[in-house]
Amino acid sequence: MKKSSIILKKPIDKGKRPCYNEYKFKGIEQNRCNGRKDEVRMSETSLKPVIEKLENLFSKFNEKFYNGELQTPIITVSPDTTKGAYGWCTAWKAWSNKQPEQKKTVDLATMSKEDLENLKKDEGFYEINICAEHLARPFEQVAETLLHEMVHLYNLQIGVQDTSRGGTYHNKKYKEAAEQHGLTVGKDAKYGWTVTTLNDEAKAFVAGFQDKKFELHRKSFPKIPGAAKTKQSTRKYVCPMCGTIIRATKEVHVVCGDCEVEFEEES
Repeated sequence: MKKSSIILKKPIDKGKRPCYNEYKFKGIEQNRCNGRKDEVRMSETSLKPVIEKLENLFSKFNEKFYNGELQTPIITVSPDTTKGAYGWCTAWKAWSNKQPEQKKTVDLATMSKEDLENLKKDEGFYEINICAEHLARPFEQVAETLLHEMVHLYNLQIGVQDTSRGGTYHNKKYKEAAEQHGLTVGKDAKYGWTVTTLNDEAKAFVAGFQDKKFELHRKSFPKIPGAAKTKQSTRKYVCPMCGTIIRATKEVHVVCGDCEVEFEEES
């Protein structure tokens, strides 16, 4: 079997990096500059610039409206798995930079209320997520969503419960905190004080930014014409703390007597 040979198509200047067609392996051209082109393409298809812009926006809002007192969360961008939410802030420290301990799996149903509360105090970082489909909105509206979720983060840090009904209904405590931190708040008949917009101060602050565009957004999955939704005869509700399950034939708002938290509907 003949060994592969390298055929030089033209002399190579020692001070010049070989590129494009200077090497030929058995008739297959090797592009030695693809690395530089791939870097350009990656910047156009990576979420890194989007995340960095959201992190920078968080830092600016934190300094402006919270005197830098908010704990920095992990900021993520992921598909909307809810029913149209623009974003969310986790009610527990969902991320950790610590090596997980090898613990025996514990059944939540057997844990005491005190143990359950300690889960919320665990070391780690909260998560603020911006739903990827909604990054296509005007920059001011995306900024408002981030500031909205930062209010939840603030209330978590100071121990104020600002929602109920599985985190969907925003109460007056949310309204009070939001109005103190750059937002104007309106009331929705179903979800409470959840309709937020930037107040005049926040609008002026955002208007002063130079780069006000997100390069990427996730396209919504197209609806199939004529496709009918499967109707369920019952709804399943789960206690987020102890895992108890109940079922109902209509929308209900039930509080777990053991954990004193509202059952969440499981989609």
